[in-house]
Amino acid sequence: MSEAPLIELVGITKTFGEGAAAFQALKGVDFTIERGDFVAIMGPSGSGKSTTMNILGCLDVPTAGIFRFRGVEVQSLDRDQRSLLRRKYLGFVFQGFNLL
Repeated sequence: MSEAPLIELVGITKTFGEGAAAFQALKGVDFTIERGDFVAIMGPSGSGKSTTMNILGCLDVPTAGIFRFRGVEVQSLDRDQRSLLRRKYLGFVFQGFNLL
């Protein structure tokens, strides 16, 4: 039996706002990252890179779709559980970070 992928996104959608003002930042994003893979998320401005990274970093949740981390469906976790997952397994350097 093989191990679950490290990260798996299936049909990820993220919509900001509602009604006529709704903006779909991600639509049907699918990819898998296996343990040991090196991945670059690249694209032009406005293509959804930051939104994708915020979902991968457990800082935001998708509007629809499935996000699995080590086989666990992240959107089924509550805020505190996502915080524990982030603290134990993830590192994140923000684009506009400041060091004191």
